[in-house]
Amino acid sequence: MDDAADKANGADGAQALASTPYDRAVAGFKNYWYPALGEREVGRHPKRMILLGEPIAFVRRGRKVYAVQDECPHRGARMSLGKDEFPGTDTLACRFHGWTFDLRNGACVAALTDGPDSPVVGKVRIRTFPTEQRKGIVWVWMGRGAPVPLEEDIPKLLLREDTLVKHRRRVVYGNWRYHAESGDGGHFQMLHRDSLVQLTNRFFAHLKDYAPVLTDEEGDDGPPYLVERTGGLARQAAYPGLGEWPPNRPWRFASQPYGRSVHGVSTIAAVRLPGLLRINHFPVVGALYYEWYVPIRDDAYVYFQASCHWPRNPLSRLITRLKWHAYWGPMKMGRFNDQDKAMVRDSTDLAKRRGHHSPTPLYRPDRYPLDWIAYANERARGAAREG
Repeated sequence: MDDAADKANGADGAQALASTPYDRAVAGFKNYWYPALGEREVGRHPKRMILLGEPIAFVRRGRKVYAVQDECPHRGARMSLGKDEFPGTDTLACRFHGWTFDLRNGACVAALTDGPDSPVVGKVRIRTFPTEQRKGIVWVWMGRGAPVPLEEDIPKLLLREDTLVKHRRRVVYGNWRYHAESGDGGHFQMLHRDSLVQLTNRFFAHLKDYAPVLTDEEGDDGPPYLVERTGGLARQAAYPGLGEWPPNRPWRFASQPYGRSVHGVSTIAAVRLPGLLRINHFPVVGALYYEWYVPIRDDAYVYFQASCHWPRNPLSRLITRLKWHAYWGPMKMGRFNDQDKAMVRDSTDLAKRRGHHSPTPLYRPDRYPLDWIAYANERARGAAREG
């Protein structure tokens, strides 16, 4: 397809998608729980974040982490600059004029520079965001209504009592949707072949009879996932007029653990709402890996990664932690996944230049992102009300 035709097709696609929930969710689907940051990152001094376009101040009072709108309703000063003027209470005072809010419900309980009898008290509220702390992670509900139980949105295998969860997060450039669309098997054998951590692994040419399926029948891991279903791997294939690919290399002798189950999960890749990818046997055989794409704005998101391990005893738990900090975290969840991050960057830049771009049915592995988009349009919670 030439450039002019591609631009025209992109414009038509943008117009066609303009009214869909997925297109309107350029900054995310709001009626979900998202991972925000690690529990240890939040202290008594507020920490500012922007999630799904909302500026939020996270602050700890005792064992509880609260989240409030990061702007005072009086004159817009950042609450993340606020002060704990009344230690021992669950309050936060605006740095500008001392309007003080109850972090539990957002009510204004004092206007310090207007005196104890200020008529502002009880008349003004700041928006609060429900939070929960599980597995060392602060989860935040981004919707306007009452939150659903956390277990509806967070994988059950991650929340299991015997699960050791290790996580990392970083802010990256790009639109979250292009990362969510790229979790299929069509990119792995091309993009990741030159990764250092994959140096000894045997790669395949393509997946046979590729057919994504929406199912919740695989393991006890919560709501439906869009999972990969294939008829096996073509280890090497002959391409007309070109030759065989991928080439055999003597140092590539290790096989990927395709088909081997981890707590009932046998498929390699699976995605679910609001933008969560699951991979089995990563960053090590026997582990489950999850990554969330938590939007900040249309060209930035929090890349939140969590790996789940099931050590057998205290010594195994210690060894797992050491290996994660020394290798699995920085090399696999870090440098290896940076390759995906770079592709999201390029997709975002292409969309900015052309107005829109989308997967193509002519490329059979694009069944995965196309089915993911359809799944999100049909099932996203409250999508019809979001804009």
